[in-house]
Amino acid sequence: MTTRSRSWKVTFTAFCFLFTAASASAQMKAVYPEDQLSQEEMAAHLRFIASDKLLGRMTGTPGNDEAARYIAGEFKKSGLAAFQSAEGYFQRVPLLRKMPPGKGTIVLLGDSLNQPNKMALRSGGPLKWSGRFEYVGYGLVDTAKGIDDYKGIDIKGKIALARFGQKGESNLFAALMSAAETKRRAAQARGAVALVELYQGPREWKSIVTFFMRTGVETGSVGGGFPHFIVEDISMAYVSKVQARSSGEIALQTDGIRQEEIRAQNVIGFLRGSDPKLRDEFVLLTAHYDHVGVGKPEGSPADSIYNGARDNGMGTVALIAAAKSFSKDPPKRSVIIAAVTGEEMGLLGSSHLAAEPPVPMAKIVFNLNIDGAGYDDTTIVTVVGLERTNAESALKQGTERYGLKVMAEPVELKGLFDRSDNVSFAARGVPAPTFSEGFHSFGPEILKYYHRAADQADENFNFSYLLKFCKAFVHSARIIGDMPVAPFWKAGDPYEQAGKKLYQRN
Repeated sequence: MTTRSRSWKVTFTAFCFLFTAASASAQMKAVYPEDQLSQEEMAAHLRFIASDKLLGRMTGTPGNDEAARYIAGEFKKSGLAAFQSAEGYFQRVPLLRKMPPGKGTIVLLGDSLNQPNKMALRSGGPLKWSGRFEYVGYGLVDTAKGIDDYKGIDIKGKIALARFGQKGESNLFAALMSAAETKRRAAQARGAVALVELYQGPREWKSIVTFFMRTGVETGSVGGGFPHFIVEDISMAYVSKVQARSSGEIALQTDGIRQEEIRAQNVIGFLRGSDPKLRDEFVLLTAHYDHVGVGKPEGSPADSIYNGARDNGMGTVALIAAAKSFSKDPPKRSVIIAAVTGEEMGLLGSSHLAAEPPVPMAKIVFNLNIDGAGYDDTTIVTVVGLERTNAESALKQGTERYGLKVMAEPVELKGLFDRSDNVSFAARGVPAPTFSEGFHSFGPEILKYYHRAADQADENFNFSYLLKFCKAFVHSARIIGDMPVAPFWKAGDPYEQAGKKLYQRN
């Protein structure tokens, strides 16, 4: 390198430093609508969202519906536009209340396996059938990876017998949910009568069957779904036998899962960005507004309403704050604001939003989600996944404006990233950290309120922190919305490849 080129490089580096410093200084000196948010208004929103009137906002209840109407009203008041696919700001989420069957039996290789001791029904209506099974390995088909476990196998009119999960999968949730749905589709498309998985996962059978046998809520429409059974095979006795013989006789009998439709909705709106070059990109802001409803009475006097002020009333109020602030002064990118339902029942609302987004998913360049169990430190916010995208500096800058520091989630809680609504979008490639109340651990101060009747907007709640939290969330989202280049996953992140595929990056 010549002396002249070195001199130019030093000068250019100094210019960049001064420009960055000047930009940061301008950010700190400028006045934004979020700076003017009032504690009185934020507290009023939270007191309603977490009021006894809404009875804990459980998905599928009148209290949840009333919360949705309140949020939609605030979106409208702020001037957010409604998508055509979400009339009145409501995106209907097709949910079913499911009640597991009382009885079921599978006869496999001469063994009679009864529900729930050795088998369980995951989906499907009443069925009584006997015939042949074909062993199909993991039962997966992925043409991009050259995987076809059905190659050379005629499964039509037979039972597809498969191993649980997928090869090399260490995430139990992914194996239980996404892999299972993929397997059902593959078996059904090839004419199978039903899918039977042989369970050899990391959890004991009792916990798995309890998960499947609970009365709960799931996405879908009444009709039973494709029959899908799971059989206890932790010792891998059945896998060993069927690998050796590949086919055989099987009989199944079940009363089927009982279902009824329930009303549920996400509340979504949007505003166009201010920059003609960037407004076709969207920043998605999410938080779940549902909670766990009415439960076991606690405390003295006894209280059975689990109000959910911290989880996730704070997040819901922050979305309302974002709608108000951005409507007055939008960032350069467009913004979608979505209060989602069904998180406490398995990320159901966000899963539906990710499956049916109001704009093409590739146009959503970032998701900033809010969720949290509570706070044990009101001088910080904890961002789950802080270091996983290159929006880290934007999140720090947006938060420090209001006197708060940013912390990543504790090392021992890194698994939290895949336990909130952000993962519905991260799994599809969208960079998606979760903005949480400040916490250092799931210690006594968190557990005192987490999914407890004590989680109320009362004299024990820190409303000053609520205001700072809302301001920090909105301003962080603004900075991300203004970034010249959209943030992305850091190299090597588990979701980086999904992001490259979504955004067609080499």
